[in-house]
Amino acid sequence: MVTSLTKKTLTKRQREVYEFLKDQITNRGYGPTVREIGDHFDIKSPNGVLCHLKALEKKGLISRESNMSRAICLCALSNQKFALPYLGTAVAGNPIRAAVSSEENVDFEALFSGTDRACLRVAGADFQSLGINDGDHIIVNRNGATCPSSLVAALDAQHRVVLFRIDSTGSHPGPAFSGMQPASPRQILGTVVGIVRQFPEAS
Repeated sequence: MVTSLTKKTLTKRQREVYEFLKDQITNRGYGPTVREIGDHFDIKSPNGVLCHLKALEKKGLISRESNMSRAICLCALSNQKFALPYLGTAVAGNPIRAAVSSEENVDFEALFSGTDRACLRVAGADFQSLGINDGDHIIVNRNGATCPSSLVAALDAQHRVVLFRIDSTGSHPGPAFSGMQPASPRQILGTVVGIVRQFPEAS
């Protein structure tokens, strides 16, 4: 894990090399070669570049594949693939409660990772009473155990997607919301573990 303490142990040149690697990988999509790093910092010897890379690797900031010229990965990016900076807590009508640490992240990896995860795209307004809108994606755990009050996605006899709540006994499906038409699930798709909603961004 990369921490602020780890970065404080870097020399000035090691920090500069790390920031160059980060910029290239983030903005170009792949890392620079040893020659490109040497040209950028006017380091004549490839061994000089390798010394900096080995130091960054030893301190846990990067990883490298030995026989590939551009195979440099930032450990911070690979460890935080599903992590986002945490800004604070938003309460409607109140000032934001800012995060204690500006370097704190919220990790969503558990929501998306694993071979048992799948998603359904919602079309229409049938699930709005559950706070699920048209265009949302429902994330399901296809092998997840159900417990009382679990929200379960299933197919009914007409192969339509329906949502059910598991009752207090933990074994029988019941209506997910008030006014839901009674129906028997024919095929369980998975336990609902999350909702993803994406808003359009200005181009």
